[in-house]
Amino acid sequence: MLAVVALATLDRLLMAWKWWLLVRSRDASLGLWAAVRAYYLASFAGYFLPMTVGADAVRIGALAGTSRTAVLVASVVLERLIGALAQAVLAILSVGTLVTLGLGARVGPAERWALGALVVLAFAAFPFTFPMARWVAARLGPGGGWRKALRALAEQYAGYGASRGLLCAFFALTLLEGGFPIAIHDVAGRSLGLDPGWSFYIATVPLVYLVARLPVSLGGLGFLELSFVSLAGLLGVGWTDAFAITGLATALYMVALIPGAILYLIPAPAPLRPTPRERVP
Repeated sequence: MLAVVALATLDRLLMAWKWWLLVRSRDASLGLWAAVRAYYLASFAGYFLPMTVGADAVRIGALAGTSRTAVLVASVVLERLIGALAQAVLAILSVGTLVTLGLGARVGPAERWALGALVVLAFAAFPFTFPMARWVAARLGPGGGWRKALRALAEQYAGYGASRGLLCAFFALTLLEGGFPIAIHDVAGRSLGLDPGWSFYIATVPLVYLVARLPVSLGGLGFLELSFVSLAGLLGVGWTDAFAITGLATALYMVALIPGAILYLIPAPAPLRPTPRERVP
């Protein structure tokens, strides 16, 4: 159980660090600790808000300022897009594992080809989001109000198109991050004396987390567990055992987010302002 908490903590720190890399490339003034603090705050609050959307709003609000909001929103949008692509790749791995485990009749060739085509289409369309954002910024013109805010957001997002190395590294880190939930569920199962094997978790967890991205419940609670139990039943794992595994994994993940609750009660330190120096004649 301690290993589950440790894995969940490493997972959260990896998420915060790779997001900081995105923001840092556009705003060098953001420190790593500020990004980690905002991510922990958002992760804790996200369990009481709609999945994905609520946590992102808290994360942006924790760091937003007059000149940083557009950068934060653009980085979160890009993070979610790349995260969806990485999760889709992991989902293909899950489907392949399901077929290998003998569920080919339930996941037929038509479904497999459709999933593969959607992933290929998503990867092909992703590079065009940057020139599209640049086009949107140009179309908005030099207006004020909401036009100015939307133009700033589009310009910040379009600027990421020139950082191909950063985008590739971020995608690789996101794939690595996708392995943490698999390991967390495996170790949680072992702590209960349940070991259905790595192939079971590879076949279920990425698909479950892909579905759990939909903002249909608070923090994904209930929806994530139902999806996991349903897939586990297809693989011959009893509903009680499957619910015990995913329930313990979720509970221990919330334990790992206790620092977010503590940081929520401690106000963020005020940013240091440079002291004006006297003019020397």
